[in-house]
Order: sequence, then C-alpha cells, then structure tokens
Amino acid sequence: MPEAAEVAVAATQLHRVAAGRTLRSLPVTHPRTVRHTDPAALEHLVGEVVAGVRSHGKWIVVDLAGADDALGIHLRMSGQLLVAEPGTPHPDRHVHATLHLSEPRISTAGQEGADQLSKFSVGEGPVEVWFRDPRTFGELRVLPGGVAPVAPDLFDPAVTGAGLRVLAARRRVGVKAVLLDQTLGVAGIGSYLADEALHRAGIDPTAPAGELATSAWDRVLAAARAIAVDSTAAGGVTLEDEGWVDLWGRPGTYADRLQVHARSACAACGTPTSAAVVGGRRARWCRRCQHPRRRR
Repeated sequence: MPEAAEVAVAATQLHRVAAGRTLRSLPVTHPRTVRHTDPAALEHLVGEVVAGVRSHGKWIVVDLAGADDALGIHLRMSGQLLVAEPGTPHPDRHVHATLHLSEPRISTAGQEGADQLSKFSVGEGPVEVWFRDPRTFGELRVLPGGVAPVAPDLFDPAVTGAGLRVLAARRRVGVKAVLLDQTLGVAGIGSYLADEALHRAGIDPTAPAGELATSAWDRVLAAARAIAVDSTAAGGVTLEDEGWVDLWGRPGTYADRLQVHARSACAACGTPTSAAVVGGRRARWCRRCQHPRRRR
C-alpha cells in the first residue's frame, strides 16, 4: 500500500493542484526521505514550473517544464500527500518534506472537473503539499529523464500475458510473488490487487508461476486492470491497519468490495479464506473459487 489505484488517485489530484505552479522550495527534514538521491539534486528542480503529474506503477512522477529530470515520489507503506494552505501547522512530527507551490501562472477558475477526484478547489493563491510518512519507508527521488526505476506500468500496452509467461517461465515461486515484483514484468500491483486479481481469475496465489499458461496470465492481467480502474474510481482501498488517504485526507471506499484480501471468508461464496506468505507478503485466497491445480 498504496498500489496502482491509490497512486493514480494521488497523481491525478496532485496534477490538478500543482500543474502550472512553480516549485518555490522543497525542504526535507528527514534523511531517510532522500536516502536514494543527492539532496542537492532536488535543489536543481526548485524554481521550475510543474508541467504535469502522472503515475507509473507505485511512483508519482512530477514533470517539470524546465528540467529533463523529474521529481519522483514513492509513498510505500505509510506515505501520504496532503494539501494545505501556506502556514498551516503540521498535524504531527511525521511531515518530512513540503512542496511549496506558487500561485498558478494561468488562472484555473472554472476548470474544475465534476468527478470526486477534483471536487475540492485550492484557490488561486500559493499552496503547500505535505509528504507525511510515519514509518519513513517512502521517499523523494530525482528521476533522470523522468523515468521511474521499475518495470512497465500495469496499463502499458506492452505488458501482456504472453510476456509475463516468458518472464515467469524459470521462476520457482508462487504466482503472487511474480506479480509483486515491481522490476520484473509489471509495476503497480501490490498485495490487495494481486489477491483480488487472482481470485477473479480463479488462480491460486501459491501456484508455481512457471506453470501458468498464457491464457491464465491474460486473465490475471485483465482482472488486475479492471479492479484497478474500479478502485481508482472509489478513491482506493483504506484498511483499518493502513493509512491511505487522498490529498484532502479522505479514505478510499473500495475495501467494501474486496472479495478475499483482508477477509476471513470469501465474499463470493462464504468459504473461509486460506492464508500463506508468498513473495514476502501474506496472500489470501479461496480454495473453492481458486482451484489449486488450475493453470489455464
């Protein structure tokens, strides 16, 4: 957490808040927040205008009009982006970086969309975006050329079931482990999205990844994309033990539609769910809906 859906929500909202504004300053107060980048490199991004914000896997990519490099934001387990008016006191000691943004260069009045991702305005004055991260697993990083250091995005047309089958052919791990590997074949799938996609596709998460046919990978990929779209529309998934909220502090509502992830019984058939650690993360699945020998 957050996964493809939550990152898409954050990137869409940040684009609407930040695009057309100048990044005036970017103070960082915790060393772990920039553990994989030179803090001085971040300073080279200051003074540039935000051209747009997009998501790639679990990365939020802030493109800057006057720079070849981009600002990368990874929320990991507990990171949050929160919008505030300049001078608003921080809620606690866990705000480790702040994007200070100028007023828009072009007025955005009257351009606000009707969907739930854009129904809150931040006005025409300067604005702050806080990077809050209690566990300090998240990070800010300069992305050379604006390229995120992961596999192609979940919605990249280049990601196919046939390609995933080739990549998994020599892996002696459960299929969920392949889906969780952000550098192998596809980026953006985390624990809940993997559990739910495998449930919809009827595949046991512990099934040997190298034995799945292309048709099975096609189903898993189609399911992951469909669920990510629906979850994005619902503002993502917020579970009791995880802190995902959008830029205005609102939790997502898709958790009510989860079938097996974080559930003791399958929402589809009522069978008690099974659990195991796959790829370093707990997997949940239904032995009735997901046959252990299904490979196609």
